[in-house]
Amino acid sequence: MKNFLKKIINNIVEKALSINNHFYLSDIKHIGKNFEIKFPVCFEGKENIEIGDDVSINAFVHIWGHGGVKIGNRVMIATHSIITSLTHDYNLENMRYAPAIAKEVIIEDDVWIGSGVIIMPGVRIGKGAVIGAGSIVTKDIPSYAIAYGIPAKVIKYRKFDSKKNSI
Repeated sequence: MKNFLKKIINNIVEKALSINNHFYLSDIKHIGKNFEIKFPVCFEGKENIEIGDDVSINAFVHIWGHGGVKIGNRVMIATHSIITSLTHDYNLENMRYAPAIAKEVIIEDDVWIGSGVIIMPGVRIGKGAVIGAGSIVTKDIPSYAIAYGIPAKVIKYRKFDSKKNSI
């Protein structure tokens, strides 16, 4: 009887989370297949955010999509990361009430963004790149690069062993 009740409760919780996810994610411009999300996550400017297939976004991620954010397929975004497509014009005396500057962020396929990464407006992260934990990405990162630091710099490039790459 105990296991039966446990299954019923788990089923109800699962359905409630599914309904919550549907409403929470409903305004996002595009979400691909097999999207995984661990709450809490914050999306601003949802109508300008595009998410590809097999994307995983972990807890405590904040995405400001007002200037456009495109996330490719098979991207992994670790916990406590920030992606912002908005900034302020620091050349103005009154920055608070000035219009925000919007610049699209593009994260190509097969990217791994480590925990606590900040990605600034206008950045493109190339296919297969890895961004180390705690990095601040202020400039484009080429495909298959491994970058980390403040600001993030390319340290080396990924090399593949064809024997290990068979799935």
